[in-house]
Amino acid sequence: MIPVVTKQIMKAADTFMSENMHIPSRILMENAAFGITEALCAKFGKETRVAAVCGTGNNGGDGLAAARQLKAKGYDVSVFLAGKAAELTGDAAENAKFFAGKIVEITNSPAARVYLSRLRGCVVIDALFGTGLSREVTGLFAQIIYYMNSSGAYIISCDIPSGIDADTGAVLGTAVLANETVTFQFAKPGHFLFPGREHTGRLTVKEIGAAEGFDIGNIRAVDGGLHLEKRRPDSHKGSYGRLACVAGSAGFSGAAIMCVKAALRSGAGLVTAGVPAGIQQTVSSACPESMTFALDDSSGSLSENCIQGLDSLMRDKDALAAGPGLSLSEGAKGAVYHMVCNYDIRKVFDADALNAIAQDVNVLDYKTGDIVLTPHPAEFARLLGIETEDVMKDPLNLARDFASKYGVTLLLKGATTIVTNGSKTALIPHGTPGMAKGGSGDVLTGVIGSLMCGGKRGGMEGFPAALYGAYICAKAGEAAAEALGEYSMTAMDTVGRIPEVMKQMAQQKAGKGQWK
Repeated sequence: MIPVVTKQIMKAADTFMSENMHIPSRILMENAAFGITEALCAKFGKETRVAAVCGTGNNGGDGLAAARQLKAKGYDVSVFLAGKAAELTGDAAENAKFFAGKIVEITNSPAARVYLSRLRGCVVIDALFGTGLSREVTGLFAQIIYYMNSSGAYIISCDIPSGIDADTGAVLGTAVLANETVTFQFAKPGHFLFPGREHTGRLTVKEIGAAEGFDIGNIRAVDGGLHLEKRRPDSHKGSYGRLACVAGSAGFSGAAIMCVKAALRSGAGLVTAGVPAGIQQTVSSACPESMTFALDDSSGSLSENCIQGLDSLMRDKDALAAGPGLSLSEGAKGAVYHMVCNYDIRKVFDADALNAIAQDVNVLDYKTGDIVLTPHPAEFARLLGIETEDVMKDPLNLARDFASKYGVTLLLKGATTIVTNGSKTALIPHGTPGMAKGGSGDVLTGVIGSLMCGGKRGGMEGFPAALYGAYICAKAGEAAAEALGEYSMTAMDTVGRIPEVMKQMAQQKAGKGQWK
């Protein structure tokens, strides 16, 4: 797990290291610069020309310090400053003294065009803006970023690519496309959330000081190391729980089948598909390892008379996975509300179940059990009553606030998946564009339901089940894409790779800082 902090917490951490740990700010800057220097020296020899493009703030100071270190090592280094050297203060000004009279000051766009044409053939250190940036990048600064990006140079960004919002990953007007980024002390959400993740390139976290005793919060990025316990030799099917998958409708029996097959591949002892009576035979034939339970239907979807059957289905179940392909018939919506408010067990809701909840989100105030919701951005927008583009502006905070407000675990699907219960948050930067196809969410629902369904062995609570489920599906999807290609793989190909991923997770040792 990689610790991740917001820019507000990072600012407080810097203060803590200076005031409580008595580390001078000049030392913190020097250590940050060593991270840049080490990254550059690891890839490029002294014959390399280096250009440090610096702003007039502390991030520029990091770039100036790195430039000084590289010059001392014998590299050919040029310093370009977006502004006047006289504007530099504090530690940045001290580092600039080494280049007195040799700093190229860029104060207008024509000068930028002339001077930054020299970047071609260089390795560029991007030290224009740091994590404190909150305004749109315009004018001269936008021109400088344009020339950095169009230079064809290998770019190493200090802390975060200039122009990326450190908390949201948003591009603030324009942003540097770095080949790699060296961030200081802790990673930031913007390194993992798109489009910031694409701009970050390869990420290295450089420790610059001691922060022991400082509360960094509870956001982590998952970089592997998730461990599954090996099964006991004296276990039986009852040891691993009973899962109900309530899914499907006429024309959408495949959603139920994929959910069930994913659950079967993920360890549940007994899986029962609760489906509209009209598709029971189809699901039963496709999933011989599961049981099926016919629920009262009307016109191919659950009817308003299905509740008694639901109660019978759920009588001995340890967990519930509901929503894939369910439709939005009145009977299906009533069934969703009934499942939310009854059965004090672990439950995961996706797809049409989420759309039903969005029509009356206050039903969550009456929920029972440990609930996981797994929306994609458009479904989450419907739950919030806002537009999808508004979700994408600040997905992390919106997800955390929603989970905290309603007491649920929210899994917001995306290129970087967010899993949060309001107090703990995981960012999962895994997966493949090949998973951007129908059925991937149905598979995820089945995996999470299976992980929650522990029987006598306990199973996982909602948050870790969502975390592990998202990771397992992402890695299985990556394996499918590697074997079949992103264009041709399907959701069932992801299901087919779940066993190898879970086998590897059961064979490796538990990583540090795992959430149980």
